[in-house]
Amino acid sequence: MRITQWLVFLASLSLLFRAGYAVSENREQVTTSSVTFVLTADMPNISDARTGRYANLQTLVKQQRQISETVFFIFGGGSIGPSALSSFDRGSHIIDILNSLEPDVMGVTKREFSFYEDELSLRSYEAAFPLVASNVIDNRVGRSPDGLHTSVIVEKEELTLGVISVLHERVIEEYQLSDIAITPPQKAIMEESKRLRQQGADIILLHYSYPFPFINTMLNKRIIDVAFITDSRLDEKNMLETTRHPNRMVLTQQGTAVVASFVKNAGWQATSYIEQPLEDIEADAELNEQLIEYEARLKRLLNIQIGEWKIAVSTARKEVRSEENPFVNFVADTIKRYANTEIALINGGSIRGNKQYTAGTPITRQDIVTEMPFRAHVVALDITGAQLIQALEEGLSQYQNLKGGFPHVSGMSYSFDPSAKVLQRVKNVTINGKRIDKSKTYSLATSNFLANGGDGFYALKNTEKRPALSTRPPQISDLVMQAIVNQYDIKPKTDNRIINMAKGG
Repeated sequence: MRITQWLVFLASLSLLFRAGYAVSENREQVTTSSVTFVLTADMPNISDARTGRYANLQTLVKQQRQISETVFFIFGGGSIGPSALSSFDRGSHIIDILNSLEPDVMGVTKREFSFYEDELSLRSYEAAFPLVASNVIDNRVGRSPDGLHTSVIVEKEELTLGVISVLHERVIEEYQLSDIAITPPQKAIMEESKRLRQQGADIILLHYSYPFPFINTMLNKRIIDVAFITDSRLDEKNMLETTRHPNRMVLTQQGTAVVASFVKNAGWQATSYIEQPLEDIEADAELNEQLIEYEARLKRLLNIQIGEWKIAVSTARKEVRSEENPFVNFVADTIKRYANTEIALINGGSIRGNKQYTAGTPITRQDIVTEMPFRAHVVALDITGAQLIQALEEGLSQYQNLKGGFPHVSGMSYSFDPSAKVLQRVKNVTINGKRIDKSKTYSLATSNFLANGGDGFYALKNTEKRPALSTRPPQISDLVMQAIVNQYDIKPKTDNRIINMAKGG
């Protein structure tokens, strides 16, 4: 071939290449990518008709994987604890069940620390899927807790998903995590987003469980593409307006799952969105058998009658976190009697059953472990009247948010004004019928969790601890069970030991 002919040939190849590249580039511009997300969370209790719908969830996930080309199943955590069964296995059964559902990734929330960071690390190694906590540092090693990821990449059908999950620093206080630090979530999101983009992420999803105010800005600036907030209290706190954004997915209630589809044009846009009640979906037979096996194990351990309710009793979440409650009175009286102290204090958040019991129904060990799944024991303190008032104020400081710190008492009474300023809500306190003396020292029974400042009870942390009641103190749940065995016919009552002045008390 002559040189001139060769040059012409090369020029022709160049033109063909450019034309092909132009066609390819044009195709890239008009091609759209689509993705479907299945997202749910807050399923700690497999025995609960609302939060135990794992078999129904399996059916939903299978259906979506069949009808959609690219499906990512994101589990938003909130499920390692607390529950009756997790009090025995520290949440291993939840990981085992999730392994059968095969989520692509699980975000970590504060409930995953129900049994502290070392147990969470063990659960991460049992999981066949990654657990993500982007802003959690183990102070002992100066990095993420063993087994947890700061972010992950998941690839499907030529689409790459990056996942970030952040927590609020309140987890340290609420769960007494002395070895854990929470770095600023906004900074962590920025850093992980940059890293994921460099790794080729086509779409970045942020999972979180606290309504951070900067999320919409990050979505608008495309630092993240979609956001998923999991908080079963959103419906109670009426916070949907604060989380509203086209690319923001919100799980408003337990027992539901979000199914959302997005398409990419200039940016990612939602094309469909539904929050599906899981009870409306047929249960997967195979996974249901797995749940039945765990239920049978739990019944073998705990299905032993220890007493009988003689009146109707409620442990509804809203009630135990906002007002005097007969069952919590029974618990407070029990720990006061065991510790032989003048007064007792316990927090409403330690009661987790959220159940209604009718008169005449039996009380089983499972009922009490379900109500009190934490491994707390009784601690005796010496506390001044001034410190006690401060502790009550701290417990009432987030009354409007139904936080777990709501203070229940024994051997004393108090009134409060929920409309007053924070730390100015306690109005009248009496102990054994006498007005409290701020300078006097009283003996107080409480849980080791509260004695260490849990749920914001800093005043208790600064008190004088009495000698341990036992070298191996029994759990509070065991004390309550024994009290029920001793009485058998249980008729807990209210006696105006807590008065809400806004209700005319």
